[in-house]
Amino acid sequence: MEKETLYRFFRGEASPEEERRLMEWLDADAENRRTFDRERALFTALQLFAPRPKARARVSASRPGRRSGVLRRLAAPALRIAAVVALAVGVSWGVISHRERNWEQLTNRIVVPAGQRINLTLQDGTSVWLNSGSELEYPALFAGATRQVKLRGTALFDVTGNAERPFIVETYACRVEVLGTRFNVRADEQNDEFSTALFRGSVRVTSRDSLHQQVTLRPNERVLLEEGRLRVEPADDPNEYLWTEGQISIGGCSFEEILARFESCYGVRFDVRLEQLPKVGSIGKIRISDGIEHALSILQRNGDFRYTYDTQTNVITIY
Repeated sequence: MEKETLYRFFRGEASPEEERRLMEWLDADAENRRTFDRERALFTALQLFAPRPKARARVSASRPGRRSGVLRRLAAPALRIAAVVALAVGVSWGVISHRERNWEQLTNRIVVPAGQRINLTLQDGTSVWLNSGSELEYPALFAGATRQVKLRGTALFDVTGNAERPFIVETYACRVEVLGTRFNVRADEQNDEFSTALFRGSVRVTSRDSLHQQVTLRPNERVLLEEGRLRVEPADDPNEYLWTEGQISIGGCSFEEILARFESCYGVRFDVRLEQLPKVGSIGKIRISDGIEHALSILQRNGDFRYTYDTQTNVITIY
């Protein structure tokens, strides 16, 4: 199989005839499937190391109270982040061999290491931003009646429209179904936190534990799962979704909430030995790439505490 055809397929540009020939080629020999896996991993690595496009002028977020600020802020194109692949930074690629000649069983899995974020394009043209510590499983080819992916963590999706083949995000807590839209999903099973914020189009969110619980979001709304129930509220704070730009917003958060965000972002664990948690003032935004110790130094300016950091165990003791 010509590499040009493989790369057109990875970019979602292959013709139906080329896709048919590719399927026959994969079914013909196990070595062909191994070649496909290697080229797919190389293609994704090249995407991650692609030159950054020139940044366009960013829309000001100085009026966070207005709902339209979210749409304008998130519609601005984000810069790709060059990430080191495989063992160098721990990006894990796993390809599950297709069973019973079912193409949707040929699955890619990507895990984002702590402190990193990754942007990738799925076979149908859908763009996905994955946040630190997140994991996405997706088929090499959307061959069925739906386009289904599995998410653990946080991701922002910009879905290519296809009314005949809905796009579905499966998480530990809820199922999110869309046709063509832009939305953010947070599915943190460890801390039992789930939310979906919609910026464009329409999504339907269904609880996995209670199928009769179902809500349809409008733009600039978000739904949260709290004590087993879905609750809809305005999504009018653009700072909450700055992670695609490499920033974390902790304005208005309690000390405990800030530590939880640091744990998720930097892959560390906190051992808090304070009798009383300090109150912190308005901090705003922190650049993720500056690292956890820089983030803690900023937090120390706003709260009275000390810490020790065991880099072997990734445990930070607060006292």
